Amino acid sequence: MSSTGKPFALAVVVAVGVLLVMDVAGAVISSSAGLNRTFLDALGSQARLSAPLPMMVAQAILAFAVTRGRRAVAIPAATLLVVAGVLAFVSGFFDGGYAADLTPGQRVFQIALVTGHLILSALAGLRLAWLLRSAA
Repeated sequence: MSSTGKPFALAVVVAVGVLLVMDVAGAVISSSAGLNRTFLDALGSQARLSAPLPMMVAQAILAFAVTRGRRAVAIPAATLLVVAGVLAFVSGFFDGGYAADLTPGQRVFQIALVTGHLILSALAGLRLAWLLRSAA
């Protein structure tokens, strides 16, 4: 592990950036394929190939907070990102996302997006572990 823990923070920022691009692309795919009526609907609570817009905003803010040198800011942010990544995976079982009628390409995109959220969760967990260990 790095003595500063910055590689984990940077990895979280990059992962969130990739997810944001995927979310916008997923909303475009979803609205153009008729899965959602409009682009904004594709970024709402019925999103199938993207995270809802509030989640995207929260992830961006939390990614910024994870990079902060102040542990009082970075620790809660990393914790919330860990939880958010797991919730993104679990929510698909309850909101009908995994049961949606998708083409094979759309399903692959959905799997890649959910996998990205789990990777973000793992990276945030590594950052959190580093922050907690550095305090000891």
